[in-house]
Amino acid sequence: MFGYIRPVQGELLVKENEFYKAVYCGLCREGGKKISRFTRFFLNNDFVFLCIVRMAVNGETVCASVKRCPYNLKKKCMVCENESLIYTCAAFGILLYYKVLDDVRDSKGIKKLFWKICLCLASRMKKRASRLYPALETEVKTSLDKLYGLESSGCSSPDLVADCFANVTKIVASGNTESEKKAILEECGYHIGRYIYLIDAFEDSREDGKKGNYNVLNRYYSTPEKVLEASDIIKITLEDSIMAFCRAYEKADKNGYDNLVYNTAQLGSKAAFAKTLDKLKNI
Repeated sequence: MFGYIRPVQGELLVKENEFYKAVYCGLCREGGKKISRFTRFFLNNDFVFLCIVRMAVNGETVCASVKRCPYNLKKKCMVCENESLIYTCAAFGILLYYKVLDDVRDSKGIKKLFWKICLCLASRMKKRASRLYPALETEVKTSLDKLYGLESSGCSSPDLVADCFANVTKIVASGNTESEKKAILEECGYHIGRYIYLIDAFEDSREDGKKGNYNVLNRYYSTPEKVLEASDIIKITLEDSIMAFCRAYEKADKNGYDNLVYNTAQLGSKAAFAKTLDKLKNI
């Protein structure tokens, strides 16, 4: 996960913004306790969002308390330990390991050495996370192996590759749940994953083109320049994924999380694409 999905704070109520920060801090604290202190340096907004969606669909009652931040020693409001918080920390630890492993494969020279050092730390995170949810690591690895197979073969179909990554986030979002709630979380996770994979490929298109790294959009459109020219089409594809996510989330019971979830999905995704597009135009 790469940190694209975040709320537009100016459109949130103060209590919603404070709750979002409390979830972030809660994940940071619990991740440090249950997985590794180093998770605090890598935690991103995508996992905060998935945690909130999970709590919303499961209808969890959440409590918060003021605790001292172990990172900067300030007192902050943090969501207290609950099932969604612990599960999300474990899922983050597992996916972080495979993300670092992918960076090792794609890097050269000093960067490759840096990521190899990080891989040693990430390996310990994965082991601790796998002890909490053994089935999760197995399912994630199986799906990621399929994704790596497509990437290694130079697959030029964005739908096919994005679908493969979306199946990973589908597993991550819905693990350890049952029946109707599991079905809703599977849909939500799938469509968010598809959005994340494609916007990341869009953002990295120029850099991957220079380095000769695999990028499905470069393969499909032939050059990074043509990828940028197709930004309107890519935008529509991304918006379709977000709308599909929202339709899936609507199946859950209404709750106090709804405005925060819709803000993050709809407004946050548009803001992320606009920022990415602006970055590519100015490179």
